[in-house]
Amino acid sequence: MAQSPTRRRITSAALIAAAGTVAAWIAVQLHAYGVPIGLITPCVLSVLSSALWLLIRAEEAWSSTRHRCTATGCTFEVRVQNGSAADNRRWQEVAAAHPTHHSV
Repeated sequence: MAQSPTRRRITSAALIAAAGTVAAWIAVQLHAYGVPIGLITPCVLSVLSSALWLLIRAEEAWSSTRHRCTATGCTFEVRVQNGSAADNRRWQEVAAAHPTHHSV
């Protein structure tokens, strides 16, 4: 199921707001302990970057479908994002019939 452009913008804004909130909270906590601004800034930027990365990966996981090989012990998988029902079915068949089986 493809996301509409409006939903993507709302999701992106929510992700940025959540990451910004986490970074701001860290900045307030550090400032309360008297940490200089020169040390707060890189810390906040790294927290913001990490939080954005984590939230983006979570959003990708929520909006995608995974199809795994049905062979016992095989770790092959295909992830489809914004695919139609026909796309999902095709990739499900590809995952089930791939020629090489990878085991852990």
